[in-house]
Amino acid sequence: MKWLIFLAMIALLIGCTSPSVFLTTEQLSEKERKSLVKALSKNGFKIKSTSGVRVPKEFPDVVIATNVANENPEFFVKLENIIQQQNLGAISYQKFYQQKHYYKGRNVGLYIRGDAEELMLPPVLRGSEKSCNDQRMILEFKGKTEVSLDIEDEEITSYTGSYQSVLPDTVYANFEDMKEPVTFKFSQVEVKTYAGMKTADKLVVTKSENAVLPVGCEFMIINY
Repeated sequence: MKWLIFLAMIALLIGCTSPSVFLTTEQLSEKERKSLVKALSKNGFKIKSTSGVRVPKEFPDVVIATNVANENPEFFVKLENIIQQQNLGAISYQKFYQQKHYYKGRNVGLYIRGDAEELMLPPVLRGSEKSCNDQRMILEFKGKTEVSLDIEDEEITSYTGSYQSVLPDTVYANFEDMKEPVTFKFSQVEVKTYAGMKTADKLVVTKSENAVLPVGCEFMIINY
């Protein structure tokens, strides 16, 4: 009997656990993103922002993703109402099991592409040897998805992969021969040069599990 009561209590606790909304955005402005998170939190939703996850190309602009067994009409109506109040566009649903887009139990994914201007990254930046373990490095962005890293030594070692820029200042890069993705923060700074003060584009590694790209490693290009 005690075991039955214990199991019933566990089931009750699991049933009462609030599902999480995993939020993935790309070109959603910081103002719109903060407004959405505030509205969701105010209405009792648990928000978890994803990192290094893209809005799949085949997705419409606003998608709620769930696993195939998730049925909770009241939850979805409430979630839809908040999204509609934020004027973020028509809502579509996706139900599937797929790697980073798999949501257990009653958890859901909320994908919002956004239409703000993209983060404009310089095509090429040079690494700071002092902050990058005495390595001479070149970071290159090609188009809207491809990134490469060249390490200059007796021979050049190259890493290639993909990147995703997320407003207002974050870049996630996945290099093929590195175990974990790397997070950069983008900023524009003023630097002193022989021609006076100039603006420079700067990327700093803020999260990394890779010795090649340590946290704090800086890349910069001066705009003359």
